[in-house]
Amino acid sequence: MTAPAERLAPPEHRIAYPNVIAGGALDGAREYAADAVVVGTGAGGATAAARLRDAGLDVVMLEEGALHPTETFVTDPATMIRRLYRDAGTTMILGRPPIIFVEGRCVGGSTVINGGMSWPAPERVLAHWEGDLGLPDTGPQAMEPYFAAAERILHVEPNQEDTFGQNTHLFLEGARRLGWPAARAPRNMRRCMGLNNCALGCPTGAKQAMHVTEIPRALAAGAYLVTHARVDRVLWKGRRAIGVRGRFVDDAGRARGRFRAYAPLVVLAAGARHTPGILKRSWLRARAIGRGLHTHPNAKVVGLFDRPLDPWIGTHQAFHIHHFREQGILIGYAAVPPGLLAGALPGVGEENAAWMRQYNHMLTAATLVEDEGEGRVVLGPDRQPYMLFDLSPRDLETVHRGVALTAELLFAAGARRVLLPFADLPLLEGPEQLR
Repeated sequence: MTAPAERLAPPEHRIAYPNVIAGGALDGAREYAADAVVVGTGAGGATAAARLRDAGLDVVMLEEGALHPTETFVTDPATMIRRLYRDAGTTMILGRPPIIFVEGRCVGGSTVINGGMSWPAPERVLAHWEGDLGLPDTGPQAMEPYFAAAERILHVEPNQEDTFGQNTHLFLEGARRLGWPAARAPRNMRRCMGLNNCALGCPTGAKQAMHVTEIPRALAAGAYLVTHARVDRVLWKGRRAIGVRGRFVDDAGRARGRFRAYAPLVVLAAGARHTPGILKRSWLRARAIGRGLHTHPNAKVVGLFDRPLDPWIGTHQAFHIHHFREQGILIGYAAVPPGLLAGALPGVGEENAAWMRQYNHMLTAATLVEDEGEGRVVLGPDRQPYMLFDLSPRDLETVHRGVALTAELLFAAGARRVLLPFADLPLLEGPEQLR
C-alpha cells in the first residue's frame, strides 16, 4: 500500500513557525518590547535567541529578509538566488582586486546558503584570540564544550559514501596520486541525499541550517520573530542601549512602515558588513568599529576531462585538502551551477559559450586562503556599509600558490586542460606549464 504523500515528506517540510510577524506589508508605526532583542537570524543571532529563551527571557528576533520554509525551495538557481541572497549575490568588496561577496538575506541567514561545513576553529586561532587579543574564555580548552554542544544540536557528521558522485571520486584520486591526505569534512546535516544544492537552499531540509533548528525551537518556546525588519540604528538612554529602530521593507527592499523594538539587552548579529554599519549609524565613535575585516578569498580552478562527469550528481565538499593549511591554503571542490560558473570562465559571447558546452566534463575545485591583510567597513554617502579590502603581496602569493596546487591536483586526477581565474593566464594545456 502506498504511503500518503505527507508521510513521505521529510520532517523539515512540516516545521511549524508560530509567533512570526511578516513585516513586508506593514505600514505605519509599530513598537515591540521584550527582555532581549536580537538583530539577525543567522548562525550568531539564532543561537543567541535560542539560548536567551532557554534562560527564560522574552525574546524578539528581527530579520531583514523573509521566512522561506524548506518545502517552498526549488532547484532553479535564478529563483533561489533572488529569494535567499542579499543583492542577488552581486555584492562587491571594493579593493584591489574587487571581490564578490555573498551572504544570506533570509530567516536563517547565510546558514541557509552555505555548504554546511562544521570544522571547529583551529587551536592556534583560538589561542590567538585568548592570548594575543585578550579575549577571556576563548582558548581551545574553554571552547571545547561549546563546539561539542553545537555538533550535537546541528547533528554534525560526514557524508555517507552512497552520496559521493564522480567529482568526489576524482578529487580523492588526484589527492591519492600526489600523496596528499584528504580530510573528511564534518557537515551539519541529517539524511543528506547528495543533491548538490547546498548553495541554493537544501530542498530536503537535510542541511541543519538555523531555519530548521534553532529558530523553530526558539519560536516553539515562545520567542517572536519579525521578518522584513531592517534595523537602522541602536536606541540609547544615556550610555546604555535600550533597543533598536528601523523600517519594514518588502521583498524588493522598498521601505514600508517604521518600527521600534525596546529591550534592556540588545544583540547585534547582522554579519561582518551590517553589524558595524548599524553601530556606525548609531553614532558610536570607537575606532575599532568596522576594522579587522578578513575575507578569506577563494579562487576557482576548473578541470576539463575527456569523459562526462555529471558534476551535479552527488554531494560536494565531502573532503578537503588540509595538507597545506599551515601555509594558509585549503583546497575543496563543488559543482557550481552553470549560470554562476559561466561568469568565472574566460571569454564572452561565443567563446564563453564554447567553454560552457563542456560543463558536463568539468570538475570545479577551489583554493581558500587565509588572508594576512585587514580591511574595514565604512559608511557610504547613502549611509549603507561598504567593505574595503586589498590583498597584500603575501596574500597574492598565497592565492597563486593555492591555484597552482589545485591545478596540480586536477591534472593528477586526469584533467586534460585546466582553466585558471587569471586574465593573463586563463588556460593550462598540461601539468608541465605549472613548472
